[in-house]
Amino acid sequence: MNSNSFPQSWRRGVYEAIARRRDMRSFLSHPIPAETLSRILSAGNQAGSVGFSQPWNFIVVEDEELRASVHDHVEKERARAASAFSAERQQQYLNFKLHGILEAPINLCVTCDRERFGPAIIGRNTIRDTDIYSTCAAVQNIWLAARAEGIGVGWVSILEPDELRRLLGIPPHVLPVAYLCLGYVERFPEQPMLAAAGWLPKLALDQLVFSNRWGEPPSGELTDKLRPPATAPQESERTEQHAHTEKRRGLIVIYTGQGKGKTTAALGIVFRALGRGLRVGVVQFIKGKWKTGERLFAATLPNLDFRVMGQGFTWEGDDLGAHRKAAREAWQAAKDLISSGEHDIVILDELTYCLLYDFIDIADVITALRERPVHVHVIVTGRHAPQELLALADLVTEMTAIKHPFDGGVPAQIGIDF
Repeated sequence: MNSNSFPQSWRRGVYEAIARRRDMRSFLSHPIPAETLSRILSAGNQAGSVGFSQPWNFIVVEDEELRASVHDHVEKERARAASAFSAERQQQYLNFKLHGILEAPINLCVTCDRERFGPAIIGRNTIRDTDIYSTCAAVQNIWLAARAEGIGVGWVSILEPDELRRLLGIPPHVLPVAYLCLGYVERFPEQPMLAAAGWLPKLALDQLVFSNRWGEPPSGELTDKLRPPATAPQESERTEQHAHTEKRRGLIVIYTGQGKGKTTAALGIVFRALGRGLRVGVVQFIKGKWKTGERLFAATLPNLDFRVMGQGFTWEGDDLGAHRKAAREAWQAAKDLISSGEHDIVILDELTYCLLYDFIDIADVITALRERPVHVHVIVTGRHAPQELLALADLVTEMTAIKHPFDGGVPAQIGIDF
């Protein structure tokens, strides 16, 4: 690695965003938080542009009547476009779901101002359309940033620019380049929709790279690197575990109820995940300075970030300020672990008590879980899990107290209880 390259985990994230980007057509109704949308638009605004002309604008379209008008126009154009295909392909084309204009929480029109800083722009005097190419670079930045945020993007191209100008009040010299639908999705498919449907074949890289002149294949070592391996055409650089992530999504797991074993169950998953080479983060919201067996063992394990951040179990009395402060600091640390995507699994041990006492805002927790990177599993433990959290979860187990040695006067046992 040279001094200018990113750390390995960063590089992996860049290539993963590129490889897992999809043109999405179906969306969930969950709103996109303003701070998330702002980050995505900022990525678009950081695109390279010819002569630093920055010709783009971003029109966020949320008005339902306006979106309905765009939808009606696209449907008319879609029906008209079907006539361009052969008879056997027309019905297949019409069966495709080609947009999510009405269901996506955000529509976004990306435009190109062809007179910005003009008429003389460095680099544009010969190839006039480089301003449009620059705007496409902004669109790609938006697409990749959205994918990194777990948000799907669909590019709607079946529309007339002049009609879009009329609907959105765009000036004549400004070109609508892309009309995008943005929203959370149930899942990102392993293959692009049209590839999975067999509409067109996927072209191999070694068919697309020439050397020096058109049609001349590259020679030497590059030829071998471009050619897909016979044993694994698209997975040559992936480990078995990494390839498996293409087939899964991060789950939300909750262990709740009055019975013993909630933290123990979560720690069992920690042990299993570490054995598979996954990275795990644990934030304990209550235990404080308790020297538990898991805490002592965690200090010896690679790939495990174990943080004990609570103030203990004594929440009695009038002043809960120290507990509230500790809970909020722990939640901030947990949010950072989740959002970074560096950990495959994040355990939020006894988080529910902090929600019960209103130390942490449940809405903030729900937002963080919804916005987490798609591959991150989150496991929450503790009694009295709120209904909002239960509704969001993929798996909920309630521990039922049937018999406990404490009831017979038996104290907590080392290696069993702590």
